[in-house]
Order: sequence, then structure tokens, then C-alpha cells
Amino acid sequence: MIELINECFIDALGMPPSDDQINIVMKNMPAELVSLAERLGENDKEVREEVYVWLNENINDFL
Repeated sequence: MIELINECFIDALGMPPSDDQINIVMKNMPAELVSLAERLGENDKEVREEVYVWLNENINDFL
């Protein structure tokens, strides 16, 4: 999941997240997304899209 969060930050902000930001994102990620990622894998297209959308909608909470 760390790699996916890192990629989303770079896409959205042009820079990678700090370790603290990654931890905050992981703690705040909805249980449904975590479950989906565990079930399908973080490289699954649906998982990547859902995480990307959620992170972009909430990016200001992690800056």
C-alpha cells in the first residue's frame, strides 16, 4: 500500500509523501478500501482507481 500511496502523492502533488504522511493516510483510509486492497491486491486496477480518487479528494487532510 505504501508504494500506491507514494505514487498517488507524486501524481497529485509532484512530490513524494513523507513517512509521517504515509502513516496518516494509512490510518485514515476507509476500511472498505483496505479490505478491497487486501482481497484484490494493491496492483488491481479497481483498487488503484479507488485509492487514487479517495486520496485526491482528501489530499489536503494529509499536507
